Amino acid sequence: MADTIGGKLTEAGNTVAEAAQKAANKVGEKATEVKDWASQQIDKAKNRIDEKSTEASNADEEARVDAAAKNG
Repeated sequence: MADTIGGKLTEAGNTVAEAAQKAANKVGEKATEVKDWASQQIDKAKNRIDEKSTEASNADEEARVDAAAKNG
């Protein structure tokens, strides 16, 4: 423990700086978690879009084949 006012102020400043660093680290960790979660959600959405696009393409092809069979 510091014996002088200057020493006590330095210790207090160090304590505040440590607390601020811990808070900044937690914010950084949460920001990374949010970024990762958002990336996963975007990937899931892209996959669903690709699946629906493939389904629509397949349905369109089936309709063409059916139309050709009826007309041919």
